[in-house]
Amino acid sequence: MGVLDGIRVVELAEHGFVPSCAAILGDWGADVVKIERPTGDPLRAIMGAGFVADTGDFNFLWELYNRNKRGIALDLRIPEGRDALDRLVAGADVFITNFLPSARAKLRTNPEDLWAVNPRLVYAKGHGQGQQGPDADEGGFDSVSYWSRGGLGHILTPEEGPMIMQRGAMGDAPSGAMLAGGIAAALFQRERTGRGMVVDVSLLNFAVWQLGVDLTATSILRRDPDRMSQGMVRSNPLVGAYKTADGRWLMLGMIDDPRHWAPACRALGFPELIDDPRFVDTAARAANAAELQQRITDAIGSRTLAELRVRLSAEDTIFSALASPLEVVDDPQVVANGYLATHPTHPTARLACAPMQFDDAQITIRRPAPAIGEHTEEVLGEVGFTDDEIA
Repeated sequence: MGVLDGIRVVELAEHGFVPSCAAILGDWGADVVKIERPTGDPLRAIMGAGFVADTGDFNFLWELYNRNKRGIALDLRIPEGRDALDRLVAGADVFITNFLPSARAKLRTNPEDLWAVNPRLVYAKGHGQGQQGPDADEGGFDSVSYWSRGGLGHILTPEEGPMIMQRGAMGDAPSGAMLAGGIAAALFQRERTGRGMVVDVSLLNFAVWQLGVDLTATSILRRDPDRMSQGMVRSNPLVGAYKTADGRWLMLGMIDDPRHWAPACRALGFPELIDDPRFVDTAARAANAAELQQRITDAIGSRTLAELRVRLSAEDTIFSALASPLEVVDDPQVVANGYLATHPTHPTARLACAPMQFDDAQITIRRPAPAIGEHTEEVLGEVGFTDDEIA
């Protein structure tokens, strides 16, 4: 039983960001009905266009963000399509969309239009740049609105370049999770007031939240932060990436350096530095950071990753190898916690789960992503259409 069992969601959205939110709601047990134009969501064709890896007949990108949904095809420009939408909305708890303001106005799918049908409806929308301002009606994908306009691409690209490109849907997936959380809060508020409300998340807003530490400092200092680059001296060399003797990268994450200083020294093979006046406390280590960073570089560079894992684990330090996607798929922690769910029809595909679990229950994929209009007759029959009307 999911936490949203009994909640009905109508999704009028395309591509990745907002459909990923609806997928999360479906993972949580909601009955999600995805409305597509008769020609289908453009996301269906992205793999064929070569933007992501081609896995043959299995469109994993479509499956990832559209599992646990039923799909119907409607033309909302004609009266019959609009009538179907109104009947769906009348019995729904949540309406979710990423259509731009101009498109919503043309299709009469703004909050006021749908609240006239169902005043208890939670209305959720996701978009590129926000609901106010001169660019509110401009389209935006995560590579543009999140990665580029939101500042992440700039701050993660070294001064000498080339520009660091994001991976697919890096902004879409977490922004969708944020929108799902907002919908859950709005449903809770509805139980108090009896009325729906608007929930809004933009890709730009999520980038601002994600980069909040740097942006807050920038607002005070009125200058861009220094960009991170490999080899730059850090005030705490117990935090950072170092290369091992066998060519792997090892990330140290010992932010609480007073607690981890002595264990790190023992693990890395220089216990004599524990009480060395040059490194005896945080201030001393920061003053001599260049020398300390070189000692750590040499210690890690002279040992293999396997050796370092044994030594660092024995001292209860905080570290990780930089894992490849193949290593993540097979990571015992990922497997044990069910962070990847088995696809119901594909023999090997595992799909990433929403990053929230309830009472330790792992997500299951109850149904694969729908074909275009696969459930049109079934869903419209549930809201009172006859077979003749559907035909």
